[in-house]
Amino acid sequence: MERCDGGALDEERFQAWLNLVQTHAVVNSRIEAELEAACGLSLAEHEVLVRVAGAPDRRLRMYDLAELVLLSKSGVTRIVDRLEKRGLVSRRMCETDRRVVYAALAPEGEQVLAAARPVMAAAIDRYFSRHLSDSEVSALRGSMRLLLEGNDAWAESRCSPPYAEAPASDPLIDAAPLP
Repeated sequence: MERCDGGALDEERFQAWLNLVQTHAVVNSRIEAELEAACGLSLAEHEVLVRVAGAPDRRLRMYDLAELVLLSKSGVTRIVDRLEKRGLVSRRMCETDRRVVYAALAPEGEQVLAAARPVMAAAIDRYFSRHLSDSEVSALRGSMRLLLEGNDAWAESRCSPPYAEAPASDPLIDAAPLP
């Protein structure tokens, strides 16, 4: 295979990259289909809820949210618009700087996120984890980190966040599941 500059492209490296793209598409579409069916959330919407839930005071500046989910400001605005229409997040103005807008997790958002946790766990196991040993998962994560670092895109807060667990005593999470 020839590169556009005339140099040869290593066949194995091209196929590895192509398989990465294909795996991302296949695994994400299957996980998203289960999440949509069970909770009415896209993967992007789920990630926004996770990121906001894991933030101090369960709110994030819109700018910071866009940085965390690797979307443009307009892209994250569209997702927050959809979540706000469903009552899962709300927008809040900064008390000290009117130019700053926060996305804040609403009680309904906490309930949907709680309902999504077991769905995500089962889907990640079914389409990802069960096909890899613990050492393969670790090696894959290490490889992905190398790629992100090599492209100046590794950020610990973005790449290694905890999956925000709700406080065990939170009455909103302990409430009956959504219909």
